[in-house]
Amino acid sequence: MDILGIVSIVGTVGALGGLVNCAIAGEFVMPQRDAAKGIWRPGWVGNVLIGAVAALVVWAMYGPLASYDLATPDKTKPLTLTLSQLFVSVLIGLGGGNILTQLAQKQADQLTKEKLIATIGKAGESPVPKS
Repeated sequence: MDILGIVSIVGTVGALGGLVNCAIAGEFVMPQRDAAKGIWRPGWVGNVLIGAVAALVVWAMYGPLASYDLATPDKTKPLTLTLSQLFVSVLIGLGGGNILTQLAQKQADQLTKEKLIATIGKAGESPVPKS
C-alpha cells in the first residue's frame, strides 16, 4: 500500500470518529453563524473534519511511519497499517470532534457571561426610586 492510501484510510476512520461524536452528542446540525452572539458553530461538518485532521496528525506524529522520509522514500520497506492504528484513529477522531464541540460551547458561555455582567452593571447604575 502506498502512503496516500494509508493517509486516506486513517483520515476516513478519523472522520468516522467525528461522526460518532455527533451521534453521541445528538447534534447533527449544519454549520451556522449566530450573528447576534457572534458565534460560529461548525456543526457536524466541523466535527467530521476535525476528527479526520486529528487522526492524521496523531498518526503522523506517533505511528510507525513517523520517521518515514517523504523526500527519499525507502521502496524496499513495505508500508503497513495495523488494526490497532486503525482503531486508534477512530478514537482520536472521536476526541477531536469532542474538543471542537467543547470549544464552541466555551465561546458561547463566555459571551453569555459578558452579557450578564453588562446587564448587572446597567442595573446597578439605575437610580432606585426612594419611598
